[in-house]
Amino acid sequence: MRIQVRYENNRLDVFDTASFTKPEPFDGANMLTNFEVRVDALGNTGLWLMAHRYEISDAYVEGTQEGETPVARRKRGWRFLLAEASELESIEAVSIDGQTTLMRISGELADMVRFEQMCELWLPPASDKSITQRAVLLFDELCKAYPELSADASTVARMCGFSARAIDELRERTRAFETDEDEEDDWMEGFDCESFD
Repeated sequence: MRIQVRYENNRLDVFDTASFTKPEPFDGANMLTNFEVRVDALGNTGLWLMAHRYEISDAYVEGTQEGETPVARRKRGWRFLLAEASELESIEAVSIDGQTTLMRISGELADMVRFEQMCELWLPPASDKSITQRAVLLFDELCKAYPELSADASTVARMCGFSARAIDELRERTRAFETDEDEEDDWMEGFDCESFD
């Protein structure tokens, strides 16, 4: 797994679980490694990567009934600090294996995995729409689909991967963008069209 953390000063931290790591990083017979990228407590503790192992042993086979498959034991491994809490304000994006998972939008880190999944579920394919436009469309669509939640903007915004404040700011930007487009369309209004033959 390859994790990239990009900062506003163009610093790029790259973490690679395959590079310079021996095939069996845990003691014993590790058959499966479980990686967790913890973003649930970003503001409190920072961005963490946790690596746990699934261990096999002959002792696990002995307690298994004939014809049954023995169960590997999940063991807690290690955790690695990728970015300290004090560094979070300067992070612009986090990607895992090439997929953007977090992106700073309207001053906050948005959950881009949730956003893209919800767009795929609720919006028609619209490659000509920006992230800003799709976020507002998605929010409005979810408010229609869940009228019982529409009074609680923060809950619907979280379903989109954003905060309610970020959605409000994106809506304002969308309005400004649409106004600019209208002005560009009308820039020749009032001029007589002449034929140039």
